[in-house]
Parts: sequence; structure tokens; C-alpha cells
Amino acid sequence: LRNRPKNQWDYDRIAETKKNRTALRNNYKDLLVQLKIQNPETASLKTVEVASLAEIQGWLDADTTLVEYFVTDERTLAFIITRNSFHTVPLNVTRQQLTEELTLFQDFADLDQPHPLELKNLHDWLIVPLQPHLNTTTITIVPHSILHYLPFAALTDGKQYLSDNYALLSLPSASILRYLPDKVKSTTGSLLALGDPTIPGLSPLTDARQEVETIANFFKTKALVGKAATESALRSRATQSGIIHLAVHGEYNLRNPLFSAIRLLEDTQHDGSLEVHEVYGLDLTSTTNLVVLSACQTNIGKLSRGDEVVGLNRAFLYAGTPTIIASLWNVDDAATGLLMKQFYSHWQGGMNKAEALQQAQKDLRETYPHPYFWAAFSLTGDAGNRE
Repeated sequence: LRNRPKNQWDYDRIAETKKNRTALRNNYKDLLVQLKIQNPETASLKTVEVASLAEIQGWLDADTTLVEYFVTDERTLAFIITRNSFHTVPLNVTRQQLTEELTLFQDFADLDQPHPLELKNLHDWLIVPLQPHLNTTTITIVPHSILHYLPFAALTDGKQYLSDNYALLSLPSASILRYLPDKVKSTTGSLLALGDPTIPGLSPLTDARQEVETIANFFKTKALVGKAATESALRSRATQSGIIHLAVHGEYNLRNPLFSAIRLLEDTQHDGSLEVHEVYGLDLTSTTNLVVLSACQTNIGKLSRGDEVVGLNRAFLYAGTPTIIASLWNVDDAATGLLMKQFYSHWQGGMNKAEALQQAQKDLRETYPHPYFWAAFSLTGDAGNRE
């Protein structure tokens, strides 16, 4: 229309389009109002709800520091919050610099170097200026922009990693803290583990099968593998499961992130592709305490204008689980299987989920020193109670 001469414009059509757009916006606003009345927790994940500093401090425990980053073209800011303090620290690093270093790291050019220079540069920019204020055992990170893709656990000073000294978790926004304590549920004897579905055209995930079978033994249950790993099996059992562990293929849809998917086996009721928009429709509020997405590309999301990763981790958080562990890049099957085995062992041994992931990553470094192997998984949501 804009390419036509002005005298050929259809003004009635333009007016009608504007009217329809206004009506849709009003309907959307009305829907959000109803959503807040009926389910304020759900609304908090769909809208920007700013929490006050006092509220955030009240939600934090004494052992946790919250660090929220804000990235601009000229510089980056870090807001550091504990129960009793608040600091703003300007960081001398631009969006372009962050993007360049992170891109270089994710090329994984030298897997023999356990302390990549890119991660040291990022550590110097993002962590060193904050160190006088990082005096707790746990750090909760609210990423922004390109930092959604950064493995904070692997940031290094050249000798030690950030995860050597802190248990780490992330949040899509600080306001989510208001709901997380209410989400923690019992996990005893309620594991649902699916792995290595038999899907034509996709390579078998032999290590994934072994991974879920080993984990199932921990919980004295049976994993669903091969032809048993169907979408209907997941849907029918998810609402009764305290832990959902999926070791499967994942597909990221760059053009339409809501159609990114977990690939399971097709059955008579479902097509085997559990897409992000379908995860939003699951109800995991009553039982599910943890979702683990041990798959290729599960958490490789797209930054939206609201600065949230439109990914499966956010969808599962929306669906009702307080904690998601998911990968930031395509992962090595053998290393992932060992990491997950160690994670559940430490969690069952008495650590909370953040501590268990922290220790499992340390364990894995003894066999696989490069962060490519051990730092792909990050924890989003609540660290949870100790088992």
C-alpha cells in the first residue's frame, strides 16, 4: 500500500485496519486485567510488573544476592540487591563487546583450553567490579539482552570459575520472586523420565536412554524410552509428577519461537512435537517441582522486546513448575548423562537444587575440563528445599 501513489490509497481500508488494531489492543488490555484478577501469578509472566526495592529485599533470604543487569549500546549497569543493601555499579562494557566475546566463546574453537580468554574478559567486565558486594553463598542473576545466553557459572578469573564460589540461578525478572516460595512441592517418588524416542529421521540418543534409565533407578521407577516416549505419555503423567526429566531432541524455531518444540514420539492423539505454546497450556501447579530439559537447543531462545527469552524454560515456569534446568547450547550426550547423574545424587544427598547443580558441574570438570561440556546447563527459578 505504501508503495502506491497517494491518490490510489484505499482510505476506507486504512481506517478499518486502524479501527481493528485499536479493538485488538483494547481486547488484549481487558484480557490482562481479567488475568490479574483471576490469576496474578500468570499475569506476572505476561506483563511487566515492577516490584519495589523493599519488596524484592523482603523476598530474598540472607544467603542470596540478586544481581540484575541492564545492557545498552554505550555501557552496562548492574543493580545489586541483598536483604539489607542496594548498590548500582556502572560497567564499562557495551552491548557490542558482550556480543563479540560471547559469540567467540560459542564457536568452541579450542576445547583444550579450560579457561577461555573470552570468559575471562566477560568475568573482568561483569563480575570483578561487583565483587566487593558479593558476600553471600548464592547469586540470583536477572540477565538482560545478550546476557541471556551467557553461562555465568563458567566466567573465570583464569584460575577459578564463578561457580567455584557461588551457587547460581537465574530469573526472568525479580518480581517472580513473590511467587516462587509457594511453588515448592514434595518430589518423593514422582519422577517422570522420557528419553531417546524412536523418531524416523532423527538420530538415536543412546546416551540419553542410559541417562534417563539411570535417573529412574535413583527414584525406583521406570523410564519411558524408545516407542514408549510419546507425547501422550508426557501429557497424561506430567500433572502427577514431581520431577519431569526429558532427554530428547529439541528444535528451535527462529522465525516463530512459540513453535519451538520438544520432539517426542507421535501417537494417535498427538503429533509428537510439544511446542512452546502448548507447554503454556499445561497445568503443573499442584505437583511439579522441577523440569529438566536435557536436549539439543532447548533453551536457545529469541530475545523479545520485553527482554525475555521466549523459550521452553519460561513456558514451563508459566505452566507452574518453580525450577527449570535447561541447556544454553547443543550439549554432548555423554557429558550430559554424567552431569545429570551427579546432580540427582547430590540433590538426594541433601543439597538444594542450585547447590546440587554447582557440585555436579565441579565433578564433571574432572573428566571434561572445558566449559563446553559442563557449563551448558543453567537453573532458572527457585533453588528449592534440600531433599
